[in-house]
Amino acid sequence: MDPAPIEGTLRKATISVPDAIEDASGFTLFGRRIKSLMYSTDVAVIRNSNADAVFAVYPFTAQPAITQALLTAAECPVFVGVGGGTTTGKRSVQLAAVSEMQGVAGVIVNSPASPEMVEHIAHMVDIPVVATVVRADDAHAKVRAGAKILNIAAGKNTPEVLRELRRSYPNLPLIAPGGKTPESIQATIGAGANAIIWTPPSAQMMQQDMMARYREQENAGLHEEPSIDPISAGDINPIEGVGSDIPFTDDVIAHLAQASQRRRERRNAFFSRRK
Repeated sequence: MDPAPIEGTLRKATISVPDAIEDASGFTLFGRRIKSLMYSTDVAVIRNSNADAVFAVYPFTAQPAITQALLTAAECPVFVGVGGGTTTGKRSVQLAAVSEMQGVAGVIVNSPASPEMVEHIAHMVDIPVVATVVRADDAHAKVRAGAKILNIAAGKNTPEVLRELRRSYPNLPLIAPGGKTPESIQATIGAGANAIIWTPPSAQMMQQDMMARYREQENAGLHEEPSIDPISAGDINPIEGVGSDIPFTDDVIAHLAQASQRRRERRNAFFSRRK
């Protein structure tokens, strides 16, 4: 029987990955099993999710400052994009090296990245290179170049490409987006994906949902909106009414005060004699 989950009253995994992802076989990276990769760069969402890893790809030139922010927020391995489309060549190789030094779990190259670029990065870093492919025949040269994980981004053809690649590479980790429904996730896993890339709801969507619930509760008289007056709050003594750690009695306090007074009198008398 599994032990009960441990969560706090305020801090808990409010964004949970779909249960269907649990059926994936996963792949092992540095001793850690990964079945779900959250596609997000929102640090608030990342901090409050139970995904096994973060898949951080964004439509801008990769920047170490962004990578550092993601690593600071995440409590799980982070995979970051280092280019392959607009950003290529030596810059992508340098970004991969810097990302490894920052502590990322792996680097991702976009589908336009050449096998030569994959090879240069694989020789430079000691973390896996994730090569994004859109066709099965596009993967072979990148695997030979040193890609350790394939990210299949073939749209509606993803299951078909997965099945073909799984036949060619029975032991290579394959990851892919699983779609928006449990059925599509199951189909992606059945086609050969070891782990699922999952896109969580945005913080803005969750905030809108939260405010809608608050308004419904307020209209129904079920929720009283808290109100804090910053002026009156400043007049409150934060330690007023707080008891001492050790409850001294009045006679003990009086005895200590008398002893202190006697010490002062003796000290004053000593200095008076020296004059």
